[in-house]
Amino acid sequence: MRIVRLRLLFAAAVLAASALAATSGGVAAYGRADQPLAQIEFSGNCNNPSFPLCFAPPQGFGLGGIWLWIEVDAGGTGDVAGAGCEHDRAGHGGAGSIKGEISWWPSVGPEGVAFFVDPNNLYYNVVIPDGTPFAFPQTQGHYSFQPAPGVTIQLQIAP
Repeated sequence: MRIVRLRLLFAAAVLAASALAATSGGVAAYGRADQPLAQIEFSGNCNNPSFPLCFAPPQGFGLGGIWLWIEVDAGGTGDVAGAGCEHDRAGHGGAGSIKGEISWWPSVGPEGVAFFVDPNNLYYNVVIPDGTPFAFPQTQGHYSFQPAPGVTIQLQIAP
């Protein structure tokens, strides 16, 4: 069973890499009509039950992860596609789709859940469909944070 899952994961990764290689550069590939400003790719994985971020809600986010692709468009709107997954140490849990429209606003200083510091202190404050507000740096680049074993947060801000 584990080998089948690994093969499926590998096949999905190969397909995703192929799709990325086939796309043209920049956000413009997703539609000029929306006036895209940036793409945000976010991955948060929390698999350490002794780390406060991984505590069960409301104290933390719980065990599992969230993976998001966000297009930030002019006018305070955008799109999100991704998934959230939760589990417990007994192997129970599940995954769900995160998809739809987002709203956002710019700010000096973060105004939502922020895992990274923008070197220019400028943020995209994004509210995903479930109402969670995130603050993402506006400065393009790759951000990475591993505060404890089993806890990894990755972020990519691209044009």
